[in-house]
Amino acid sequence: MSINIALSIGAGLNTIVALLHIGCIYFGASWYRLMGAGEQMATLAERGSSQPTVITSFIVVVFIIWTAYALSGAGLIFNYHY
Repeated sequence: MSINIALSIGAGLNTIVALLHIGCIYFGASWYRLMGAGEQMATLAERGSSQPTVITSFIVVVFIIWTAYALSGAGLIFNYHY
């Protein structure tokens, strides 16, 4: 079995980015500012709006899908042999 190192690294980086976005949801406005989401997003988070959480959750899901796709391409998961 051959493992694609580049895709494995890509999967790891996608995982890190997903975790950073989860940090934004958990820690709130200060993390949105730190990560460059913009003042409007940070202000909405400070006001208790659900919009930043919904948007950021969608981004997290996308990065998790990309992680799974990269791990599959690397031969680490969903490696079916017919």
